[in-house]
Amino acid sequence: MACREVSATQVKEVLRRWLRDDAGLRSAAAVSDVDRKTARRYVDAAAALGLDRSGGEDQLTDELIGGSAGPPGRSSGASSRSSSPTT
Repeated sequence: MACREVSATQVKEVLRRWLRDDAGLRSAAAVSDVDRKTARRYVDAAAALGLDRSGGEDQLTDELIGGSAGPPGRSSGASSRSSSPTT
């Protein structure tokens, strides 16, 4: 499956349009030029970080955008290796 990099500006645009009362997920994705499923992942990740649809656009901080734009299924800073040294 091919992946393309999505800029923080596109993530913010998806979330900003989704926050508007008259815009649904499909229209937010279409206008932002991302797939609907990708837009859903960004909205779900942002909601897990505390984004509330009734809270307005003031919630869209750099931390929230960065946290929702990360690769799906990965936690930031997590390592799959053990921290104990092997001898």
